[in-house]
Order: sequence, then structure tokens, then C-alpha cells
Amino acid sequence: MAGPAADADGKRFDPPLPGQSALYLYRTSVLGSEAVFSLADNQQPIGSLANRTWLRADVMPGRHVITCSVPSYAPLTQTPAEAATIDLAPGEIRFLEVDVWPGLPLNPRCVASEVSADKGRAAVTDGNRAIAAN
Repeated sequence: MAGPAADADGKRFDPPLPGQSALYLYRTSVLGSEAVFSLADNQQPIGSLANRTWLRADVMPGRHVITCSVPSYAPLTQTPAEAATIDLAPGEIRFLEVDVWPGLPLNPRCVASEVSADKGRAAVTDGNRAIAAN
């Protein structure tokens, strides 16, 4: 988890730096709460989310393919799944809710859905900041 200062900074929802966009990803689901999702943006790791956590990724505008992977306890090999595709404009702040999608027994998958700014801000405010990948 990120420290209290980083958590508070992210909850101010400051605009991104000029020429960039901000993407908040968060989890609030009870289903699959024991699973930690590893997230990537255009194949670059951006962090991991446990239940009731969030992270902010400041990124370049354009198309972003968000993928996630979840540890699998089934004998099948799980490759990262595309959770969402989002097009970001300069200066934009958008929110994605990451959730578990039950797969084969013991083989959960994750999906992400864009939510309104109000819903996203409320979920982030209620959660704890995860440490983003560098």
C-alpha cells in the first residue's frame, strides 16, 4: 500500500500534467476479494489491485488497452486478458472499475468498466491507494 500522503494526494483528483491524461483504476467487489489483479497498460505493468484499493496512472493521451491477470489455481495456464480499451484525450481524468469475472473453477478473470466521475471519485475516496509500478 502507498503511504497516507500519497493516498491523500491521489484523492485530490488533481488534473494531469499538461499533455497527459489520468486514469484511475479501482476495485470494490466482494466476489473474488482474495485475488490480486496485476494490471498493465499497453503491455506495460502499472500495478496490482486488491479489494478496496485503487491506483492512478498518468499516461499519454491516446488508446490504452488495459489487461489484467489473476493467479490461477487451475491446471490451465492463464494469459493476461484484455479488460478494457479506453481512448484518453489530453487533460482528461477517467475511471475504470476492475472486477472479477468468474471463469472455470479456480480460474478467475478480471474485467474493467468505465464509470462516471462521481462514482469513481466516491470509490477512490473510500479505498486505499495501491503502489503503482514504476
